[in-house]
Formats: sequence, structure tokens, C-alpha cells
Amino acid sequence: MAANAGWSGKIWIGRDWWCFEGASGDSKAHGHLCAQVVAGLDGPARVEGEAGIVEAPVVLIPPGACHRLLGGPIRAIYPRPLGRLARRWEVERWSAVAPAPAAWAPLEGDLAETLDAEAALGEGTAIDPRLKLALHALDSDLSLADLAARAGLSAPRLRALAQAELGAPLAHWRLWLRLETALLRLRAGEGLAIAAAEAGFADQSHLNRAMSRFFGITPLTVARLLDPLPR
Repeated sequence: MAANAGWSGKIWIGRDWWCFEGASGDSKAHGHLCAQVVAGLDGPARVEGEAGIVEAPVVLIPPGACHRLLGGPIRAIYPRPLGRLARRWEVERWSAVAPAPAAWAPLEGDLAETLDAEAALGEGTAIDPRLKLALHALDSDLSLADLAARAGLSAPRLRALAQAELGAPLAHWRLWLRLETALLRLRAGEGLAIAAAEAGFADQSHLNRAMSRFFGITPLTVARLLDPLPR
């Protein structure tokens, strides 16, 4: 994807969040299961959503919202789906690409310290324990029927529960976890082909398609920008 060449900076992966900081290239229009918070580092952030261009110091992007970053130096936070930070920010309540409230200031100060403190405040927000049992086994090769049995539910009931609480099918979340595994393997120094295989993708092309679908950029771009945590 030619637009990926414009990306420069660093990507970090924390327990409850991922972060990109630097100059973003123009990604293609895409949506992903992770919410996104974009702050401009040299002027307002500019994000194109389905209703047009939103320009603000901080822009909130709900999970699944089709959007496109319009360049410029930014700090972008991706709270891990169903993680403590996502629960703290109540991302399931975000309905459209929109400016953050004026009082929003979670991107200030030391990045890791600030985000970890925010995440700790979301510790007490729980999801349905039956769904949690199924999610904990998503990184296995269990079928939907097996996952449902583990959670004490029928397959249709588990499917409905996942859609209600996650806003997406379990298959999408399984793919997300595999992407996360691939990124961690890339950060550990593995090549793309090995990272794809260890994450459960059929091949490198499968990983390419999934990364493009959920992030609008290629694994090669991510691999080039990955960095250790900013501790």
C-alpha cells in the first residue's frame, strides 16, 4: 500500500493499550474492532469519518467506525478490546467519529504512566463471566460450539451474547487476538512469515489482509515502527 510510506515514528504495545506516535501517512478508509483516540501533536488532529472531516485537538473513534487519518504528527492510542482502559473510557458508548470533550486529557504526561493509571480505574468494570470464559479460550482452535459448551451456553446464545457485549462476532475477536500475537512476535524480532504462522494465520498474505482490514496499514509498516515500551 503506497500510502504506508508516509508513516514515521514509533509503535508501542502495553498491557491495555497500543500507541502510535509520529507522522501518520494517509491510511485508506477502514474500521477496526479497537477504539482509537487521536491527538494532534502540532495542531489539531484531522480524521475523516462517515459524516465528513473532524478537526479537533483530540478525536475519538468508536470501534468499527469507518475512518481515515489525514496526516500530520499525531499520538494515537488504541485501548485493547475489553481491556481495563477500554472499560474505563466506556468506548462502547462512543457512537461516531467526534471531538473529545474539552476536559479530556488522558494523553498528557508520561505515556505509560498516564495510561496505566487510567486503566487501573477501569479494573472494576466487568463483562459477562460466561462470555469471559469463551474469550479466554479464543486463542485456541476450539470451535464455536466448544467455546459455548465451555461457557455453559448454546452456540446461538453465545453468538448473541458476544454481539450484544462486543458489537462484533467472536470470529472477529479471534482474528484480533491473532493480530496482537503477530505484532508481539514482530516486536520480538521474528520475520513476517514466522510471526504469521505463530499467530495462526494461513500465511503472510492472510496476515497482510487482516492487518489492512483492521488498521488500514500493512504489517511491514507496523514492523518498521515497533519499539519497546516507553518505560
